[in-house]
Amino acid sequence: MAQATNTRLTLTEQLTIFAVAILTSKGASGVQGASFIALVATLSIIPTIPVAGMALILGIDRFMSMFRALVNMIGNGVATVVIARWEREIEGDTLRQRLVGL
Repeated sequence: MAQATNTRLTLTEQLTIFAVAILTSKGASGVQGASFIALVATLSIIPTIPVAGMALILGIDRFMSMFRALVNMIGNGVATVVIARWEREIEGDTLRQRLVGL
């Protein structure tokens, strides 16, 4: 956003955006459209970046939001299988049989 609006950011401003983005993004990937609100809230912390620049992202955010939710769901599924294998709750042969049966 800063590059698109030709806004210079100091290292402190960049680190502040990074820290706030980490805090505001928790849970936003699972809810479609929530990440745009989190991004607006994050960018409003640094007044040098014009919030009106969000119009640049608004057009593609709907598609990006769908893919973020999809990647989040796939990641949750993979993590579930990894933890189940790690805890020996499911065996490799059983897992292969179930996945082939899909």
